[in-house]
Amino acid sequence: MTPQFIDKKRYPVVFSTDRLLAQGELRFSRRRFEKGSCVFREQERHPFTYHMVSGLVRLHLTSPDGGVKTLFYHTDGTQFGFQGFKRDGLTKSTAVAVADTELLEIRFSDLLAYCDVHTECYLAYLEYLFSIMSSQTDEIASLSFETGLHRLAGLLRSMALGGNAEIPYSIDELAEMVGAHRNTVSNALAHLRGLGLVSARTRPIAVADVEGLSRYVDGL
Repeated sequence: MTPQFIDKKRYPVVFSTDRLLAQGELRFSRRRFEKGSCVFREQERHPFTYHMVSGLVRLHLTSPDGGVKTLFYHTDGTQFGFQGFKRDGLTKSTAVAVADTELLEIRFSDLLAYCDVHTECYLAYLEYLFSIMSSQTDEIASLSFETGLHRLAGLLRSMALGGNAEIPYSIDELAEMVGAHRNTVSNALAHLRGLGLVSARTRPIAVADVEGLSRYVDGL
């Protein structure tokens, strides 16, 4: 399991993309962000929430000394940007597209008006946000009890099951995602290659045996 990755398969999302596109009550705008583009910054009064259509968005915090802590990676079909539920409306994190990304941008005033009519959406948001909060607990447990190898194998499995057998990230990026040193990730990849679970080539990294990797993760 990779708690940082919020995907529509493991989390009870509020809306499906098809549902949002088909309905006519809740207004939205289509936005496209190129890889590396900032969606919003922390401590910004941002009036929108977002639904992921495609791509990948990273939410992170930056410390006063410049350190960066990744909170979540959001994949297609999920929602992020919930500052509109707060009194001050300020964002807590920075959101950056780490791949070319398409979003549906919804003004929070429109969302709240929609939820007032469709009150079941409030409960759906509570369930969704509680699931994300619980994933933070899972992450703490993962960092405390799982090895770097286990966390990396789980991350690669999650990406591969999502249809990304070819991993579009460097060793340094993978190390940040799993909270391990780059040498730990390099050694873990070498081990997985030796088992035939990851392809022999070093760039790009690719999962060679998704089912075998899944069995391996479950057995760790």
